[in-house]
Amino acid sequence: MLAAECAWAILRAEHVRTRELLARLETAMKAGVEASVRQRARAAIDVIERLQAFEETTHRPKGVVMLNMLRGRSSEADGLLDQLDSESERCSGLLAQSKLLLERAGSGDTGAAAAADALLQQHRHLMSAHLDKEDTLLHSHTALLLSPEEWATVVSSISKEVGAAKRRGEPRRLPVRGQVSKPAG
Repeated sequence: MLAAECAWAILRAEHVRTRELLARLETAMKAGVEASVRQRARAAIDVIERLQAFEETTHRPKGVVMLNMLRGRSSEADGLLDQLDSESERCSGLLAQSKLLLERAGSGDTGAAAAADALLQQHRHLMSAHLDKEDTLLHSHTALLLSPEEWATVVSSISKEVGAAKRRGEPRRLPVRGQVSKPAG
């Protein structure tokens, strides 16, 4: 099933990109002593915003058709989808809370930076486990439950999302790994 392989190759490549962004976020939070709390907070917020935008506008839309086709096929698959949805919501909430704390840290609240770091560690752990489940369990369920015709529809929907991303001008590549953007001004 070439269509299934193509779809999963794209989704897994995006999981790699998500993991890169998670690593960048960790790097931003652990920047050397030469970076002030404000600089680290601003760099981390920039990465959080990139991660949020990537998840919301690039990655999640590509899976909508596949997940909708999978839902209702088996109670086990439905349980996994519910778990993935819950984890996704929790990850989004952790990022949003962290961003608010980092904004406070950027205004001089040093305790907020430590609290944000703790939340971001939770997020990193949960997101890594979430991506692993998608790459293994979700992949297995889709392989068992979707037909070749359905995979063709999934690939077509992914192709449309890729085209939409190009029209929006989304970058195809990320800057060099580990590079932390410097705050403006």
